Amino acid sequence: MRVTLIRYHDLGNINTRLPASLNKRQGALPPLGLGYIASSLRAGGHDVQMIDAIAENLTRQEVKQRVLDFETQVVGVTAMTPTFRGAQEAAQIGKEAGCITVMGGVHMALFARETLTYDYIDFGVIGEGEETMVKLCDALEKGESYEHMPGLAYMKDGEVVLGPAVLIQDLDALPFPAFDLLPMDKYSSIIGLNPVTTMMGSRGCPYLCGFCFKTPSDRKYRRRSAKNIVDEIVHVKETYGVREVMFYDDLMPPNYIQELCDEILSRGVKIAWEVPQRVNLVTPDLLRLMHKAGCRMLRYGVEQGDEAMMQIVEKRITKDQVRKVFKWTKQAGIHTFAYFIIGYVGETPETMTATIELAKDLDPRYVMFTKATPLPDTPLFEEAVQAGLIQRDYWRRFVLGQRTEPIQPCVPDAKKWVEKAYREFYFRPLRILKQLWYIRRWADFKKSWNAFLGLLFFRMTDNEVLEKVSTSVDADKAKPPVESNPEVEPTLPSATSHPVAEEIEEPDWAT
Repeated sequence: MRVTLIRYHDLGNINTRLPASLNKRQGALPPLGLGYIASSLRAGGHDVQMIDAIAENLTRQEVKQRVLDFETQVVGVTAMTPTFRGAQEAAQIGKEAGCITVMGGVHMALFARETLTYDYIDFGVIGEGEETMVKLCDALEKGESYEHMPGLAYMKDGEVVLGPAVLIQDLDALPFPAFDLLPMDKYSSIIGLNPVTTMMGSRGCPYLCGFCFKTPSDRKYRRRSAKNIVDEIVHVKETYGVREVMFYDDLMPPNYIQELCDEILSRGVKIAWEVPQRVNLVTPDLLRLMHKAGCRMLRYGVEQGDEAMMQIVEKRITKDQVRKVFKWTKQAGIHTFAYFIIGYVGETPETMTATIELAKDLDPRYVMFTKATPLPDTPLFEEAVQAGLIQRDYWRRFVLGQRTEPIQPCVPDAKKWVEKAYREFYFRPLRILKQLWYIRRWADFKKSWNAFLGLLFFRMTDNEVLEKVSTSVDADKAKPPVESNPEVEPTLPSATSHPVAEEIEEPDWAT
């Protein structure tokens, strides 16, 4: 089969493409998930092209023309629920070009039934998609049945059939992402060393933070071998001249870090890298080893500056841990990037002030404040429903293209508190002096300026995008529209309806 995989603009339906100059400053990174799907399809004997409309700033018509020029038979897109509109438009493009369309991503774990009511979306992939996409394309090419295929969702006699989610156990068996099908010269990081690429050494996270959506399969932690990861690092260095790797793992347990660093050092690989991490999973010795092996930045999810709120968001950390680990990290010579959530359910002006003060006290190299957003099927969503801030069927109606009442902020004036946090953090006299100290060359100035613009734009999209998308889009193309009663809790295909092969056990290091 001839397959085109598309990464589309997050909100293509409401014209949020950026001017080319700002798009370049904002930076874009290779789409890792689609890269794995592409390499798996190619290894399975299928012809694949990838279109990154974000990196190349492509118009709708330009994307469609590339789909046609490739003589595409199957179009694949990925979706997250808040940015579903863009994935919808990509699927529409595929259908207009006469293709079979497949949608994957975490969105499908919750809203497969609603999504497949659109007549331009033929299949959904639930869970990890590499094996399912290859098997589906094999079946379509040979004219064989795809019924009862694990990980596949489809319509049959007006009902949605959901296969059990696929959980790939041997991550080393996956071919490296097909970055040769992407415009690697278009990717850059606003805070990293370019050329840069993305990588994932593990999948899954056993933690259950209150704001984070996870399916049961997302909780099952699995990782690649250190050798396999470093083999890929060597490959991207030699092939694309990559200087820095941005790991997309949810976290790195201590034994994983130890093995990875030992492998990098024993093979003499010179590479800068950064990774998300939890403050309860590092020690001073481990941080020094990471720095020696090339770790340039750690991205910590602190989220809150009030002890009681830390427990409410279920981070399983304390302020003392946070302060201690930020100190250790800086002493090891590693930069820090801290993430905070403002306006969680139950917050007060005092707790939000505590968060801002902790951020200033920690003084990371970079910081990001985001307004609490009740994503579907999360504890925060349930709390927001109970508080009357969001209708229980809000996301269902949103996916169906039906009009919805805007999501009310979990805390009044939360947006203003986010702006206050940025203002107080970045415009302190001492902070400004430190920033000037970092600027030794013109390139340093450009990086700092672009980072500021990028964080500013990300804050705008992250905090305001949901205020713009509560409108109806192509509801008339559903087959047929699903009835909705805001007073009755809808029956949704949820993560629990997609069983995985084994029970989820929490590893020792997660306690």
